[in-house]
Amino acid sequence: MKRFKKFYIEITNVCNLACSFCPQTKRQAEFMELDTFGKILDQIKPHTDYIYFHVKGEPLLHPKLDEFLELSYEKGFQVNITTNGTLIDKVKDKIIMKPALRQVNFSLHSLYGNEEKGNKGNENKSNVNKDEYINNILLFVKEARAKTDVIISLRLWNLEQDNVANLKNKRNDELLEIIEKEFDLTYKIQDKVTPGNG
Repeated sequence: MKRFKKFYIEITNVCNLACSFCPQTKRQAEFMELDTFGKILDQIKPHTDYIYFHVKGEPLLHPKLDEFLELSYEKGFQVNITTNGTLIDKVKDKIIMKPALRQVNFSLHSLYGNEEKGNKGNENKSNVNKDEYINNILLFVKEARAKTDVIISLRLWNLEQDNVANLKNKRNDELLEIIEKEFDLTYKIQDKVTPGNG
C-alpha cells in the first residue's frame, strides 16, 4: 500500500483576506462538517500520518477547529496548519494544547498581500493592523515554545532578483528586524538563509 508524506485537507474555502498572491475561488463558501472530516481521515489513514489544513481557505476561521484537532488525534494523525495569522489571538486557547497539533505555518506575507488587493475595494475583507498582527503572532510563538513542542514556521515573500522584488525585500527586512528584536537574536536571520532553501 502506497504511503504519502502528507495529505492536504481543505476544511474551509472561506478566507477573511483577499491577498493578491492567492487566486480567488468561485466555489460556494463552506465549512467542512465534522462527520465528513472523520470519513476522510478513515480513508487516508492507511496512507499517511500527517495532514495539513491548507488549500484555499483560512483554517482558523473554522468554528470547530478544536474538534477537528481532537478527532485527528483520536485517529492517530499529526496536523500542520497554514494560516495568515490574523485570527491567532482569537483561537490560540482552542488549539495550542491539542496533542495533534504538530506545526503552525504563518504566512506573514499575507499582511502586505492583503493590503495590495484590499485597495481595490473589497469591503468584505479584514483590514490588518500591522503591529497588532505581528504582536499576536509573536505572542503565540512564545507561548507555544514555552508550553509545547509545536513547530512554528514564519513565512515571508520569496526573495527575488529583479526590480519588482525591492518592495518585497524591504517588507521582509522590516518583518525580520521585528522578529530579531523580539527574540533577542545576536545575528541577522537573512545571513543564515541558504539561497534555494527558502
